[in-house]
Amino acid sequence: MNEAKGHGEKRSRKQEQFIAELLSHPTVEAAAKAVGIGHVTSWRWLKDPAFAERYREATRGATRQAAALLQGAARQAVATLREIQSKGASEAARVSAARTILEMAFKAADVEDIQQRLDTLEQAVQANRRNPQ
Repeated sequence: MNEAKGHGEKRSRKQEQFIAELLSHPTVEAAAKAVGIGHVTSWRWLKDPAFAERYREATRGATRQAAALLQGAARQAVATLREIQSKGASEAARVSAARTILEMAFKAADVEDIQQRLDTLEQAVQANRRNPQ
């Protein structure tokens, strides 16, 4: 019985390694090769609901981390655009910077509006669940 547990632990470690490699390789085949598992095994794992959920969680975490890095760089990017817009850059560069600033400002306003609407809908759903008609 200990052998089965040991084998399961090895498989679990391999699966976690495979998930990490999936996040850093362009193909499933390349990730499988990096871990040392076969093509068939990699696809079998990807079809397993528990594995697929762990992989989705890992990709969500990577996406959240990337978004945080982008948000951290956004302030500097806006400052750079404003500098290009106001200083001795070419007219084309200033227009491009101004257009980018305006586009992003409108998109940010849209996202804020959508978030407010979503929050209102979520509050209504929660209120409905607490007080069904």
